[in-house]
Amino acid sequence: MALSNLQRRKASMTTQSLEITRDTDAEADFSDARPTIDDEYLEQREQSKLRHWKESEYAAGLVEPTWADELESSRRNGQCCCCVAGEAMGQMLQEEIDPGCGCIYLSAVVCSRIGAGRIGNMAVLKERYVWVEGDEGEVDVEDGDACDGFVGDQEVLHERKPASDETGTKNNSTKRLIRKREIQLIVGPFWPMLLFITYPLIFGVSFFTLKNAIPGKPLPLQLVWGVLTFQLIRSLFNTGFRDPGIMKRRKNPPPSENSALDSDEDEPRVRVAFRRQAQSGTWRWSDQAQSYRPRNSMYDPDCKCIIEEFDHTCPWTGTAIGKKNMGSFQCFVALVFICLIMDIFLLTGAA
Repeated sequence: MALSNLQRRKASMTTQSLEITRDTDAEADFSDARPTIDDEYLEQREQSKLRHWKESEYAAGLVEPTWADELESSRRNGQCCCCVAGEAMGQMLQEEIDPGCGCIYLSAVVCSRIGAGRIGNMAVLKERYVWVEGDEGEVDVEDGDACDGFVGDQEVLHERKPASDETGTKNNSTKRLIRKREIQLIVGPFWPMLLFITYPLIFGVSFFTLKNAIPGKPLPLQLVWGVLTFQLIRSLFNTGFRDPGIMKRRKNPPPSENSALDSDEDEPRVRVAFRRQAQSGTWRWSDQAQSYRPRNSMYDPDCKCIIEEFDHTCPWTGTAIGKKNMGSFQCFVALVFICLIMDIFLLTGAA
């Protein structure tokens, strides 16, 4: 009898222990399935990142909204791929290594401290708002997109009614005075190479020539050398620190282009920027920047934005070469060869 009671107690204890184990496992599974505060924070950051990308005033790619966010993201992910000591050699052997990885991390460190703005991977150092006159059709703002700093960051001061020209034909375009952002100083993703390699080379060679070759030379020759060297430095500044031609975001092509696309429905279509477009059209859709772009404009994967009349990305100048800095870049390239040949002649005594 005592033995049967003992067996029943052991069985009851075993059943209770199994129930406790099941409850503990269920609580563990529930805790694993429940999102943590960190997960919710990361999800909100991703939503904010996507919203900023889609509402950005400029045709830029998907990046962190600010350089401070970029720095936080890099540190949360273990810094950039170039800064992890244990994986440095392995990354060097990989063909897929991002050449601008270290520059982007350095931009995040420096620009977050000085409060620089961001457009793609380019750092905005100085900008201002100006009033410009434009046609009514140039204001490409859709309903619900008007918010500070994004698409619709344009304020209409007054509207000028259309007037008739000399032939008596009435001009249907309405002129508006619009408040727009103007970029004054901006650097590309490879600005460390511009500041720490290109400029030191120019200043070093110029100072060496000034100290060892210029003294004793005729005054006209000294003046010519000084003007050419100054223009070389100035053209490099205008290339590396000016807007290369970043496009504003256009969610719709121009009205004339809309009619052209409608008339070209029967034209053969080609795959451009992940969308089928009529081959005869002049505007293309860019999925990377969520914007329409002219045919001669391209999305630069280094700068992460669409550049008008994009030519290439020059690491020596630190930025992309496009419509607005092409003249300065060509002047810089020409002056590099002229000044280099002149310095060689002066240093060797041929002059």
